[in-house]
Amino acid sequence: MNTIQLKRSDMARLLLALKGESGHTPLELLNQLGIRKDGPDDVLPDFIKNHKPFPRGLSTNEIVALAKLCELTSLKSTSIQNWIKRDIKELIGAPELGKKYSIEQAAILLIVRDLKSVFDFDTIRQLLMSLFNTISDRSDDLISPLTYYAAYGEILERMESITVFSLSEHEMEEEILKKIEASRDVFQDLSNELWIQVKSILTVTVLSVLASYLQRRTELFFHQHLEQK
Repeated sequence: MNTIQLKRSDMARLLLALKGESGHTPLELLNQLGIRKDGPDDVLPDFIKNHKPFPRGLSTNEIVALAKLCELTSLKSTSIQNWIKRDIKELIGAPELGKKYSIEQAAILLIVRDLKSVFDFDTIRQLLMSLFNTISDRSDDLISPLTYYAAYGEILERMESITVFSLSEHEMEEEILKKIEASRDVFQDLSNELWIQVKSILTVTVLSVLASYLQRRTELFFHQHLEQK
């Protein structure tokens, strides 16, 4: 069983390190988080242990291995293959680095996984294509996929001090919006009109992750207490 459960904010930092846009190597970053190479519970993928400076891409199996390090983000190779060949083909596009996918494309898959807890693929495509625009040209995105992933990861981390399920629906949404407003500087290049649009998508993404958490807790309780042995 995988004992590493990174927060999304930490996963975003790991993706930046893999992309070569961090002051640390992936292993240095994980060491800071208390995760050691070749430790007793070592489950780090080889491509992280043997990290070489990018640009280099990630295979679908490597993206699956990466996702397993993040809480509530398990993926299957078969699912990813179906997603990229059919369900989100227009969103993710062809592999950007030879036969492998870029870190930005990997971030899109992690975002899709979070939204899939609640939404169908038609809705996910509608939401994300309004953010990421032309798949072949990242320069026209409202925000890069990795920056977006990091942004809601930070928002979720700020939510940890709040017992969200003790709030009413309205109070929960208001609390999420407050945390999102605190991240406005990340989106400072956006007009107020576009910020309102992005803020709404951030809200449903955060709510989707919270829904995934509750679903997971429900499944665990069922398996532990009610499932036939």
